[in-house]
Amino acid sequence: MSATGREDHIELIVDMDDFCRRVGLVSSYRELEWLGFETEGFGGTFRARRLPALFAFCADNPDYHIMTYTDQGRVANKYVPDKNIYFLAKGDKNPCLVLNHLIDPARALVTEKMICSALAVVDDVNTGDK
Repeated sequence: MSATGREDHIELIVDMDDFCRRVGLVSSYRELEWLGFETEGFGGTFRARRLPALFAFCADNPDYHIMTYTDQGRVANKYVPDKNIYFLAKGDKNPCLVLNHLIDPARALVTEKMICSALAVVDDVNTGDK
């Protein structure tokens, strides 16, 4: 019996925390500075103009790999050319892993909980004079 695999079969993950843990996203500016990168912000993002430094680093450190922000809410666990934002990761290198937290079925519940919490604070402020 034989089996075949599809290279274009993606594993879609909707939970951002699960995805980041699995792929080992390096988002701490302190860790990035310790690795020798100058940081541009606190999110661990790299603009396309910094790709040569990322490629050189990953060539010297094969435990690391490049991830790509491909579209609104979507991150591919691989290098995708001609995009604007990239990340460094040290974890699962499976190129079929894709994050899209915008399609999480529980997202509406999280948003509703945040809005209810905010409205409760506003209500406390409004009724605080009594």
